[in-house]
This record gives sequence, structure tokens and C-alpha cells, in this order.
Amino acid sequence: MTEETSLDGLGQKVCDGRRVDQAEALRLYSLPLEDLGALADRRRQLAKASAYDGQGNQIVTYIIDRNVNYTNVCNVYCKFCAFYRTEKDDDAYVITLAEMDRKIEETVALGGTQILMQGGHHPKLSLQWYLDLLSHIKAKFPQVNIHGFSPSEFIHFREVFGLPLEEILSRFVKAGLGSIPGGGGPGRAHETESPHRRRPRISPDSSALAHLPR
Repeated sequence: MTEETSLDGLGQKVCDGRRVDQAEALRLYSLPLEDLGALADRRRQLAKASAYDGQGNQIVTYIIDRNVNYTNVCNVYCKFCAFYRTEKDDDAYVITLAEMDRKIEETVALGGTQILMQGGHHPKLSLQWYLDLLSHIKAKFPQVNIHGFSPSEFIHFREVFGLPLEEILSRFVKAGLGSIPGGGGPGRAHETESPHRRRPRISPDSSALAHLPR
């Protein structure tokens, strides 16, 4: 990292493993991607160093999980998307509890410990539908982490449910949500995208998303 991009010693603070506050994190965000990546890798090395009897930086771990799409109905209509369907399409679907159970049982049988659950922006699924789905999975498969819903889905939930993100997240977590993926945040302005694409605006009004592990 160059002195020019060290942000008056903030880079060294990160490299030393010291905690940064919100304002400092925003300053780090302005760094070139390669510098920000180098800082992130340094923090990873510090965090992993003592794991596995001091061999944490020589050992790579992984989990077995499965992607489960709970619906392909979406009202965003991105032009490049071959996945979405409208409610009127013959092959549109909303997953049933029995189908979800089967997919998770197959995952567990292979040693899986997590599902990544995402779907389209369905305009009619209720808040209670999602809460019932999460609580059903958690009750039947307590050993499986539910890693679910992209930032753009949470923006959709906020609009459809008419509730603050913090409340939606709180209720989802209580129902069984364990973590959220980071994908789906960028709202690219491009002619191949739908004019209905939500720009997630993760900060500051979506700051509650950061409180879940990723």
C-alpha cells in the first residue's frame, strides 16, 4: 500500500488489527480495490493465525451447502434474466414445504450444513409466508444454517410489507434466519437492466443488514 493511499495511518491501524469506527470504514471504502483487498486479506490472516494450532493461514476450510430458489416469480423483469417468470407463466412456482424438506434432506445426506435460499421478487408472498418458511426449516433442521435473501430482496420486502428493514430483519432472525449473502447489492444503471430494478442503498437506511454474519 502506498503512503498516498494509507489515509494518514488508517491503513496501518487496520494492519495492526485495531478496530475501525464507521467513519473510518467509509474512508477505507474510497481506497482502490486492490488496496482494500490487501487490507482485508491482512485482517483475515490476523483472524486465522491462531486457528488449527497456529496453522490457520495454511489451512483452507469449506462447507457443503445447496442453493434453493423458493420462487421464480419476479416483478423486476431484468432483460438478461432467464430465471424469472410472471405469475401467469405455466412454469412459475412457489416452493412447498414438502419440496423444501426434500431438498434439505438431500443436502444433509451429503454432509451439508447450510442452504443458500434466494428467489425472485414475488409481489404477493406475505411476511407471514416467509416467517412460516423460516420457522419450519429451523424447527425441522436445527443443524442447518439458513443463509438467505439478497439485499435487493430485503428492499423488496420493505416495499411490500411496509415495514422498516430493522423490524423485518429482527423478525426473520427470530424465525430462523442465520446469515445473509452479500450478493445482489449493486443496482447497475444499464439499458439491459429492468427499469424496475431496485437500487438497494445498503447505507445508511439499510445499515441493519451489517449486523448479521455473512
